[in-house]
Amino acid sequence: MFVEVEGSDRAGAIVKRSWHLLAEGNDGPLIPSMAVEALVRKALAGHQPAPGARAAVRDLELRDYEALFAGKTIYTGFRNEPADRDKSLYAVLLGDAWHGLPREIRAMHDCTTMAAGRARVERGRNVLGWLMARMVGFPGASEDIPVHVRFDTEKDGETWTRTFGKHSFSSLQFAGRGRSQRLLCERFGPLTFAMALVAEDGRLALVLRRWSFFGLPLPMWLGPRSTSYETVEDGRFRFHVEISHPLAGMIACYRGWLEPSGPHGSSEIVSPASLASSRQSCAVHSVQP
Repeated sequence: MFVEVEGSDRAGAIVKRSWHLLAEGNDGPLIPSMAVEALVRKALAGHQPAPGARAAVRDLELRDYEALFAGKTIYTGFRNEPADRDKSLYAVLLGDAWHGLPREIRAMHDCTTMAAGRARVERGRNVLGWLMARMVGFPGASEDIPVHVRFDTEKDGETWTRTFGKHSFSSLQFAGRGRSQRLLCERFGPLTFAMALVAEDGRLALVLRRWSFFGLPLPMWLGPRSTSYETVEDGRFRFHVEISHPLAGMIACYRGWLEPSGPHGSSEIVSPASLASSRQSCAVHSVQP
């Protein structure tokens, strides 16, 4: 749910501000009835509503809902459009929730153009799962393999090139539009996945919401299942990506750690082309998780 207001500030500049709400699992249908609970709680606390017919727009405020949302998988936040223009893709999509993430996660999405680390890769044994993994370009199984990631910022989004050992595959990440507005979209060849970014307890989860093939929307019951998140352990950025399908079982699972390298991290030597792709949104030039 998104509520957006557009107007002008005191200097006459056009500004936009939006409030957004994301409900996970089966908590969404409960939201309309929460107004009754909020009113009852206020009445029990001694704040009775005024009698008679009148405008009741101030009887409930957002803070009255916060206690009700706290016990459920419901997340809210504000976004200011003018301030978003110079932010990275993830910062724009997350809004206020961006600032609650650990420094290492923010640095990886905001300031890093190259990262290196180690990973473990698992692959499913089902033939259908093997074909799906091959179509996307996932690497083969390995207990411990070096991994490098290059982030190239472009007009349409960010191209992520992941290299596991000698095997590389790329995807384009961009902000969704239309029905996928405020979602992170990731395109692997003909497949596009729209995901909600959920920041909670120092972890950033990517929750699959929609998927399509050559732009044609496909039903979710037919789609893959994904458990993907980023976290920080022992001062290191860590990733976990697990993809499965009801018919094929596990397709691929890769998890490990990354540290910034190249122009905004260690002293690793990089090519002029890599330097040219440096993220324009970066404001911090030295990040050591």
